[in-house]
Amino acid sequence: MSTRILVVEDSRTEAMRARLILERAGYQVLLAADGKDGLTKAVAEKPDVILLDALMPQMSGFEACGKLKIDPQTSHIPVILLVSNGEATDLPSGPGLECLLAKPYDPALLVTKVQTFATRGVASPENQDALTRARREIQNAQQARSDFLANMSHELRTPLHEIIGMTELVIATDLTAEQHQYINTARAASNALLSLINDVIEFSELEAGQLGLEERPFDLSEPIERALEIMRARAGDKGLELALTRGAQVPKQLIGDANRLRQVLANLVANAIKFTDAGKISIRVDAEPVNAHQVELHFRVSDTGIGIPQDRQELIFEPFQQSDSSATRRYGGLGVGLALAKQLVRLLGGRIWVASQPGEGSVFHFTVKMQMPAQVAPVIAPVAGKTWPRALRILVAEDSPTNQLIAKSSLSKAGHAITLAANGVQAVKQFQAAHENAQPFDLVLMDVAMPEMDGLDATRAIREKEKSLGGHLPIVAMTAFATKEYQSKCIEAGMDAYVTKPVRIEELNKTLEPLMMREPAATESPVNLRDALEVVGDDVDILRDAVASSLSEVPEQLQQLKEAMTKQDASGVEAKAHRLKGVMGNLGGSQACAVGQCLETMGEQRNLSGGGELVTRFESEIARVVAFYSSPTWEQSARALIGG
Repeated sequence: MSTRILVVEDSRTEAMRARLILERAGYQVLLAADGKDGLTKAVAEKPDVILLDALMPQMSGFEACGKLKIDPQTSHIPVILLVSNGEATDLPSGPGLECLLAKPYDPALLVTKVQTFATRGVASPENQDALTRARREIQNAQQARSDFLANMSHELRTPLHEIIGMTELVIATDLTAEQHQYINTARAASNALLSLINDVIEFSELEAGQLGLEERPFDLSEPIERALEIMRARAGDKGLELALTRGAQVPKQLIGDANRLRQVLANLVANAIKFTDAGKISIRVDAEPVNAHQVELHFRVSDTGIGIPQDRQELIFEPFQQSDSSATRRYGGLGVGLALAKQLVRLLGGRIWVASQPGEGSVFHFTVKMQMPAQVAPVIAPVAGKTWPRALRILVAEDSPTNQLIAKSSLSKAGHAITLAANGVQAVKQFQAAHENAQPFDLVLMDVAMPEMDGLDATRAIREKEKSLGGHLPIVAMTAFATKEYQSKCIEAGMDAYVTKPVRIEELNKTLEPLMMREPAATESPVNLRDALEVVGDDVDILRDAVASSLSEVPEQLQQLKEAMTKQDASGVEAKAHRLKGVMGNLGGSQACAVGQCLETMGEQRNLSGGGELVTRFESEIARVVAFYSSPTWEQSARALIGG
């Protein structure tokens, strides 16, 4: 059998060039269009060598390489990483990389490299044992790092939540002008500390390969406006003008990770404000089509600040670096924001650079690649008949007396009726008592770390009781554990949403908004028809065809997911959960989609503990979606929503 080479390359031109060169040299070539596809084919096809592009959207080549080397099924396969000229030293370090090859590469050199690694042969038992031990050490180190990040996040955020929460309560009281000045200074300082903590933790998660991307439809105006909304007050405090210009070719709706895009833009604008004492900050966004399905956005953030010397312009994107020591003394900061922005931009399939002259200001550029939706859906007006309760019955499960005071005071002022529970045991008892008294809660805000019974176990207990009581009570995690791993644990336990301490009332309201817009029915629908119609541009006929074609493949995909979980095949679980999650998301099955995301994350992190129970829940949620679309009344409801 001929030697098989897997080429993982998002550029079709580059992929076909590599294929032609290698096939002429007598190799059998397999192609994968992105990192996730490459991981799936590596497990299924067992190639002899993997040729992996470093810069790809959604999942970089280096991230894919790390996953290949941790998976026992692919750890032995040599990987050649393709990088652009001059970028080899710019890549993060990590285990398992055999070779770097710079683009554009010489065909003869490519064949030589492939031949070298293809003829290594099968590792000896001794070497295989060493690889197994090394892999186990890597996994242990990664778990230790995850635990450290989670604990550090919790320990830093818990007191900061109390400081910010109490500060906002004081601001809402009658204060003199002098007192307002003092308390606003304290609030600004605590917000600056929170921003720094967020950057350090997220940068650490990126370095550990624990930060992923979401693929969801979004309006481009939303992340841009959110980023600028946060920064307008800072700019106003310094008397700076903040201006936005949008190119004529910039699309309105895209598919990608809006939150990460907002984060990059906010970091660059914050950096510009910090180093500008007078003048203006200008933001411009333009777009260029990559192909029929993808667009590249180009952002420019210009300032009239102090500028950056030529010899420091590359260093400022490294962690804990600034333009010079005098800037650090005058303006403060750790130099993490730009390093985080750089890593996020790479994750989004783009690049970042700066043009600057000392004393003349700077222009920061970054590009990102986003998918174009198949059809642009119109903005859908709120649905008639939805109820916005003026007063909710809210159960707050929180062990800290200070946090109880913050939650009760903030929510009571909004007109809600608050019941407190100091631990998970009390929360479950309060839930049961409310049902027995025919006054069930509308919402639970659940802390995760509590004595006697934590929030995860309390949520599981409530969900178990609901099997006999009926209904689905929205439960929102409210915790200082800010890592993606803990977010997955919350969803796995049965929670509906997640807010990170310190909790701001506006962020909490935004999280609660979709949960408060509830039909006054006892049982929540498994399908959000508005979401499903949005995907197909309000065309019920297209949605009907999509339902028929999508649901026909679900039984086989679900069976393959179960088999992968039984075999503890993490890559298989990740791939099948990703596929099913996409199907459920397109059909408006938000609960099923959330469970699928949790399963995908478990597979991605190679930790399938408790996965069997989650697969069962996933199957149950999918069955609810199938049952919904099996009823002929769904089309009538869909046409009513769009007024047709």
